[in-house]
Amino acid sequence: SSGINAEYGDAYGVVKIWDVRGGGTEVGSYDFEPHPVNSVSFDASGACLAVSSNDGTVKMLEVEKGTAAELGGHDDGVQAAFFSRDGDMLVSGSSDLTVKVWS
Repeated sequence: SSGINAEYGDAYGVVKIWDVRGGGTEVGSYDFEPHPVNSVSFDASGACLAVSSNDGTVKMLEVEKGTAAELGGHDDGVQAAFFSRDGDMLVSGSSDLTVKVWS
């Protein structure tokens, strides 16, 4: 991603991404309903977006392709997911009182 992106996730499972340098143009909208989005976080390159959800998963969204892979393993809603600064790891925390490190 060449611009600086802003992201948003809502209680209906919708994630939107805007290109801030491009005048605030919406560059993508993704629907992960029916589960609310709890957090969204870009990796350092801006190419991948982690979306945490109440369904116990983290969706890994490849922004340019518009495709998503799902990381499971939590037994309850994932409240947060964030990339390490170098982008080599993703950490997710769940209401099941577990933290997972993905690489």
